[in-house]
Amino acid sequence: MYPFPLLTESAQIAPLFGDALRGVPHIFDFTSANPQTLSYDPSAFQPFQDAVYGELEGSGKQWGIGRYLEERGNVLRHYPQMITEGRIYHMGLDITSLPGTPLFAPLDGEVFLIGKEEGIGNYGGFVVLKHRIEEDTFYSLYGHLCSRHLVQEGQKIAAGERFAVIGDGSDSGGWFTHTHLQVITEEAHRRGRMFHGYASAQDIPTIESLFPSPYVLFRY
Repeated sequence: MYPFPLLTESAQIAPLFGDALRGVPHIFDFTSANPQTLSYDPSAFQPFQDAVYGELEGSGKQWGIGRYLEERGNVLRHYPQMITEGRIYHMGLDITSLPGTPLFAPLDGEVFLIGKEEGIGNYGGFVVLKHRIEEDTFYSLYGHLCSRHLVQEGQKIAAGERFAVIGDGSDSGGWFTHTHLQVITEEAHRRGRMFHGYASAQDIPTIESLFPSPYVLFRY
């Protein structure tokens, strides 16, 4: 069961950002325990961008991450459907990066889907790669990308090959500029949950069967 086959020595995982990331990351706290999150409004791109990147600059770090499985009720309060469904737990890993920063495939695979999810608070431009290791088929999703896509659906892609660049504004769905890396199992795909970037507390006990940890795919 994923992710254990990835931990074998035969799995060569390429850095998602090539050699662009320097030093250690700043770890953002987007949980509701952080009172600053009450000032975040994802429907207003520039203030949100300024707040997040202002914190990053103040940290003295070159890049930052938003954590997997993080509870984000305050940040998502502008989206009633998320609050109503209780889907407030982040299923991806957010890596901050400036618009135009290239992304490189972490593993060999195939371009499964490309597109642009319209609307504030959504993925904007996205790419989904399909991977197979040993007996496991799974997907890696990358959101908030430039919608002038560099790849086509069905295209084979090699680990370390450039496949996308970071977007901003409408291409980022209004979120601060970053990419959302998420791992999706075949089970989640069968259930129609490919584009669920957040899950509910009821999902957490079986989360490995739906949205396993993306950390194993992230190298820098």
